[in-house]
Amino acid sequence: RFPLAVPPTAVVDAVIADQRYERPGEVSVPQGTGAVAIEFHGVSLKTQPGAMGYRYRLAGYEEDWHNSYDRRVEYRNLPLGTYTLEVYAVDRDLVYSKAPAAVRLTVVPDPRIEALAQALGQNGLGEGVIGESQPLRQAQSQLAEVAKTDITVLILGETGTGKGLAANAVHLSSEHREGPFVQVNCGAIPDGLFESEIFGHERGAFTGATSRKLGKVELATGGTLFLDEIGDLPLQAQVKILRLLEEGTFERVGGNETLAMDVRVIAATNHNLEDLVAEGEFREDLYFRLHAFPVKLPALRDRLGDISLLAVFFMDRMASRLRKEVDRLAPETVTALERYPWPGNVRELENVIQRGVIICDGAVLEPAHLALGPGILKGAIDEKLISPDEYERLYIESLLEKSDGVIRGPRGAAAIWGVPESTLRSRMKKLNIPRDGVSPDRGS
Repeated sequence: RFPLAVPPTAVVDAVIADQRYERPGEVSVPQGTGAVAIEFHGVSLKTQPGAMGYRYRLAGYEEDWHNSYDRRVEYRNLPLGTYTLEVYAVDRDLVYSKAPAAVRLTVVPDPRIEALAQALGQNGLGEGVIGESQPLRQAQSQLAEVAKTDITVLILGETGTGKGLAANAVHLSSEHREGPFVQVNCGAIPDGLFESEIFGHERGAFTGATSRKLGKVELATGGTLFLDEIGDLPLQAQVKILRLLEEGTFERVGGNETLAMDVRVIAATNHNLEDLVAEGEFREDLYFRLHAFPVKLPALRDRLGDISLLAVFFMDRMASRLRKEVDRLAPETVTALERYPWPGNVRELENVIQRGVIICDGAVLEPAHLALGPGILKGAIDEKLISPDEYERLYIESLLEKSDGVIRGPRGAAAIWGVPESTLRSRMKKLNIPRDGVSPDRGS
């Protein structure tokens, strides 16, 4: 006969993360795993399992204890670090177990992301993986996951989020990394020249074709073909790309030989392709073909914790290049950077920091050195009270005023912003901004 005063005992059954770990004492899981669940139960001589209560906490992550009748707890998006799940069993008489059951949980860097960062760093592209925010880590994890396959990747994101860098990351981490990386700006090729540029042409195919020319598909053989700004592709050209992706074959202009494609295809756009499909400007079948593995890159305003890290990186690099002793961000500068909505994202941040370092005459980068907020937008509206689209409208209008309405060229608004001309025109169209920079609903 057992004494009724024996307290209950808590037992940790399993940790479920990237896999299921039975009766673990310690578990390491990669960051970006998502949900980490811990299952446990209580043993008591006088209380049925379903009537047991529990008191738990994840030490190192939280200080407060939680009460529950569930035998499972879950934590999402845990940052890098070491934690200990402690759980007491509580019987019907509110008698606690003498000691908590415990399991040590360590969140380590995702080896796939680390390999991605190493590949980028070796090729001078390391700034693309700067940051610890969850949205960035999630995108990096997806890129690392798909890099080892031959699946067509669609990279989505606003201007300046690093879509080209992400495409490079996939290429450098893939089996095609020894081959060439060939980039095509789909919005910059005139309609009549698209087939020749992409597929090449034979001698005599048209006036001026004095010799055979290899297209981008053949130039990328054994490597990666990156179709940037694919949302700007004319409908007729979309038909040709669809056939290339579906059949893996093509012909040079003026040629009769059917050639097989031996490239990995990555596409990118800053457009909402679903909207373009609905408007009849993008083929639905091509959209579904490209959408096999979409990766959305987060806007800079959605990863606030990374802004100061990126700013310091760009500041240090520019200061080193100019041999200036600019080595600190003033607290007010960090606040200003985090309040600004960054319509141009990381590319715009880099440009702003570079200009700031150039004009800075001391060791500390101050808000006055940055062309942000009221300095650009004439102080007309408090940036805290307007939407990102309205902020971007004002920003573009200010750029057009500064460039006297000129969009292209080294002194044009697109160059000042640091974006392709096609991107600026696309944003102007979306925001209903005419070429002179004065929106119809804003007066002159």
